[in-house]
Amino acid sequence: MHYQPKQDLLNDRIILVTGASDGIGREAAMTYARYGATVILLGRNEEKLRQVASHINEETGRQPQWFILDLLTCTSENCQQLAQRIAVNYPRLDGVLHNAGLLGDVCPMSEQNPQVW
Repeated sequence: MHYQPKQDLLNDRIILVTGASDGIGREAAMTYARYGATVILLGRNEEKLRQVASHINEETGRQPQWFILDLLTCTSENCQQLAQRIAVNYPRLDGVLHNAGLLGDVCPMSEQNPQVW
């Protein structure tokens, strides 16, 4: 049997995708948007993020917001500033696909080492 999700499966869901400018992150963001999600794109290459956002807008009619941050070199202060910028525009996050760069430890977020994550 083949499962085909409904086109509105992710309506009213807000999903942050890191590493959204290329590869798996790009495809995941586009797929989430196709199924109705509001996607927030995060990456280190502004031009590529613009292209992904433009493609999502052309395909879905919704313009995603994007933020620039290099997760390999950022500080905890940079991450806090990003969280505040996101919170200004979005009441919550329903999901996060952490797809950028280094994986770090596989464990619950509450146990992540901020220096590694």
